Parts: sequence; structure tokens; C-alpha cells
Amino acid sequence: MKRKFSTKGVVFQMKEWFMIDPLRSALLCVAVPATVIMVLQTVMIFIGMAGHSDVDIQGDNGIDGVFGNDAPDATDVHIGDSGLRIFTVRGMVAFFAVGGWAGLSALSLSQSAAVAIVTAFVAGTLALLLVAWFFRWAASLNENGTLQMDNAVGKMGEVYITVPPNMNGSGKVNVIIQGRLTEADAMTKSDRPLKYGETVEVVGMAVGNTLLVKPANE
Repeated sequence: MKRKFSTKGVVFQMKEWFMIDPLRSALLCVAVPATVIMVLQTVMIFIGMAGHSDVDIQGDNGIDGVFGNDAPDATDVHIGDSGLRIFTVRGMVAFFAVGGWAGLSALSLSQSAAVAIVTAFVAGTLALLLVAWFFRWAASLNENGTLQMDNAVGKMGEVYITVPPNMNGSGKVNVIIQGRLTEADAMTKSDRPLKYGETVEVVGMAVGNTLLVKPANE
């Protein structure tokens, strides 16, 4: 005779398993799913890198992976002069994965619930901070090394939003920088406004990453 599957039996066994060692069971239930998610996130990141010859690492949003970007759930925490976005999806996954396994290891070695909980919290917090520092570092590579706006000097572009005359404000131009079509802020010393669709030449840098442009026919 075939044995019938009983959900009550499964529930009873799970309850019994939790009652035998509730802390170990709770840590396992946290660590295992978090580890699976973390592995999936990592795989998706490397698949994305392999699928694009020019990978953009967005300074505001982190590296997009599984479950989308981290912008909606990020909190800016400033340490010194640098802003670290700590409470992100990836950061919290790392917290539970690393903290869960660290707590299990501490529980096996010390047999002390207090030691296991403290170890889990400390290890998880370190993992959280490490993830935040990593994505901050990755974003700085994009800001400092990937796209240099001064490489636009000498190139031709097209006005996208009218550039006011005599350095009285900025507009926007489309220009190819390092082989990438880029929309950039622009100012001009010209006595007349540079209007939409007009061809301009980048002659220098104004303020920060704002380009200094002039009409192409002057």
C-alpha cells in the first residue's frame, strides 16, 4: 500500500526539530536562504559583466543584480568624508548569510547561546560594512577612471537644451566621449544662445564637469 503524505506529520517533525535546538534551527533558517540569495546575486553580477563589453557601475545605485538595484532601500551613512550606503538589499543578505554561519560555528565550538548570538551579530555587521565599502569603491572607479569629461575637449557635439550666452547659466549638449554618446552640462562665452540642434565644439572645461563650448562655425 502507498503511504499517504501527511502535512501534519511534516509540521510535527519541524516543530520537534525546532524544540530540540531552537537557536541552531533559527540560525540555519536564516543562513541557508540568505546564502542561496547571495550566490544568485553574485552569479547575476558576473553574468551581467560577461554579457557587456562596457559595464557601467552606477555611482548612485550600485551594481544592478538580482532583485534590481539598491537605490529604493538604501540609507546614506556618512563616515568621515565618504558616504556609505549601508542598508541595501545586498548588504542585508550578506549580514544574514555571514552572521548565520558565524553564529552556527560559534555555537558548535562554545555551546553558548550568548556567544553564538554576539558572534553572529558582529560577523554580520562586518559583512554589511564590507559590502558597503566594496560598492563605494566600485562607484569611485566609475567616477575617477571610466569616463573623463575633459576627453571631450576638441570634439564636436550637438545642443540638446539651449545654452545661455555669456556664461549666464548652463544647458546640455550631446557629445561622444571615449566612444560613448554622453549628455553633458555646457556653458558658452558666445554673445548669443546656442539653440537646440546646433553643432558646437568643446573648447575646454568650465566648472566641475561642465563643458565649455562655442558654435562650430566660429
